[in-house]
Amino acid sequence: MTDHDDHVQHTWRLAHPDGEEITIDLWTDNDTVRVDGGDHEDAEGGQAMVDRLLATYTAAGWRRVRDYAVNDAVAHAEPVQDDAPEPHGRPEKCPDCGAPVVYEPRYGSDVGEGAAWLCTGCKWGQWLTA
Repeated sequence: MTDHDDHVQHTWRLAHPDGEEITIDLWTDNDTVRVDGGDHEDAEGGQAMVDRLLATYTAAGWRRVRDYAVNDAVAHAEPVQDDAPEPHGRPEKCPDCGAPVVYEPRYGSDVGEGAAWLCTGCKWGQWLTA
């Protein structure tokens, strides 16, 4: 992480029984998520991404040690518009491992950017449907 936290809105600290620790920071832009430690890279997606990371790590045996507010979020001049509603056809579970799937309206990867259903287990961050 960095020596200053002017850009951080909220921080979550997680610990694993083997002694490893992870820090997840949501930045004041309400979009950027930084992960220090663990298996996931920094991402965009705001609180929804943080919630998915917390659920994934909790399911893998991590426990939340502490979470705390650091700074207020940046106020937007215009109200943020909600994304389009989730399209029909959500898979009930991942076809590969059977884990639950989540909808991400603005998912981005090396392949492209757009709406996707993502597996919370084996294929975290991968397109399930095109």
